[in-house]
Amino acid sequence: MKVYPCEVIRAAELELFASGAASSAGLMSTVVERLWGAMGREPELCALRPRRVVVYAGRGNNAGDALGLAARFRCPVTVRAACGLQDFSPESAQQFALLAGHELSTSEPGPEEGLLIIDGLLGSGAIGALREPYAALVNELNSLRAASPRSLTLAIDVPTGLNADTGEVPGEAVRADVTAVIGCVKPGMLADGAADYVGRMLCIPLPEVSLPADSMAQVATAELLRLLPQREYSCFKNRAGRVHIVAGSVGYVGAAQMCAEAAVAAGAGLVALYCREDVYPILAARVAAEVMVVPVHSYRDVPIEGAQALVVGPGLGRLRGPDLRSLHDLLQRCDVPMVVDADALNLAAEYGWELPRHSILTPHPGEMRRLFPAAAGLSRAECARRYVAAHPCTLLLKGARTLVTDGTETWYNSTGGPYMANGGQGDVLAGTIGALAAQGLSPLRAAVLGAWLCGQAAATARMRAGYPRAIRATDVIACLPAVLR
Repeated sequence: MKVYPCEVIRAAELELFASGAASSAGLMSTVVERLWGAMGREPELCALRPRRVVVYAGRGNNAGDALGLAARFRCPVTVRAACGLQDFSPESAQQFALLAGHELSTSEPGPEEGLLIIDGLLGSGAIGALREPYAALVNELNSLRAASPRSLTLAIDVPTGLNADTGEVPGEAVRADVTAVIGCVKPGMLADGAADYVGRMLCIPLPEVSLPADSMAQVATAELLRLLPQREYSCFKNRAGRVHIVAGSVGYVGAAQMCAEAAVAAGAGLVALYCREDVYPILAARVAAEVMVVPVHSYRDVPIEGAQALVVGPGLGRLRGPDLRSLHDLLQRCDVPMVVDADALNLAAEYGWELPRHSILTPHPGEMRRLFPAAAGLSRAECARRYVAAHPCTLLLKGARTLVTDGTETWYNSTGGPYMANGGQGDVLAGTIGALAAQGLSPLRAAVLGAWLCGQAAATARMRAGYPRAIRATDVIACLPAVLR
């Protein structure tokens, strides 16, 4: 889904209505229908069986989307309105009428397990600090969510209180678990710090609204799966992508194992894991049988010939002397897409190595600071832009809203969540990206799709496990084939 300022989509909607091709009420009904369908497909939402839906509604059309969605659930509904129930916009009033057969309440709800709380107070056009009664209702909403276990807040289009264009929060704002983004992503939702208010983005397309071809950036969605090349019936392992991985050291064998096994799960035809001789017996005994584990005396012995992608770094350790020089030689002679991760990034930063243009760098914020000290004080987006301008490559900057850019295109990831804040997730990501690059995707597309896949696999694993606080990286590997399917 593309990123546009609010004024662009507002103008496009007005043009649509003026043409007579659609009405505001008709488009609202379409949005509600697609919202309902999307909730049934997303791992974060499809298992949701709320005991009560609580709608926080303003006067405008955001309220209509929220009320229409609430009417789809067969459970009691509470409407907390910033206006009289007779004062909704005509379009919202039509959706409110659909609640006629529900057990309906307007009084302040108490904490309760299993609530779906829908923020339909204000849309993307609202700016500045919230006035009353909106500020009080936002406070009430956030307090209700915090006190209600196994509940979820869904914001419609943009969380109330967040400036959709700038990402500023001048006062109170809704802290959503999921934001249903309608038509296009607004730039403020991607600003540093906005993720704590936006949560996960559920993208609801509106192809009826004609938007310009060029956009500020894009947000990854399931549509990316179409990038994967179809395999001919006669395909065999040597044509399905061969990945060479250089990883692992004593004490860090898990990183190498997860990287290699993720590459297998992501569809690589052949995966070879190259490691130093001292760690070979450990890795050979524990890595999945599908992975070829090869001991090398020097990293100069790692072959590039025959590989479609190289992954370097997970669990590599701090190299010195001959090992350091041989690794640098390997990085310089590699002529295939190369994922540079973890310890390889730290070595590149420490010794000022320039990496080939076809490299895919995958730093977390700490590694990024070491790679590019000049980025201090810059936004994540500006940091990435300046780094790629100075050091041409594909850069995947990890974070709550992982950013990928090659200097020409910029993408943001929409999947995953705080349940991935644990060790090993980056190793799985590196192996997944390597497998996708080996199957023919460009470095940029492999990085974007890899981030989306890992986040979606984590969400799937969490749903299957009953929504625990954290998901192990090995659980993500186990769910990659299902997401790819």
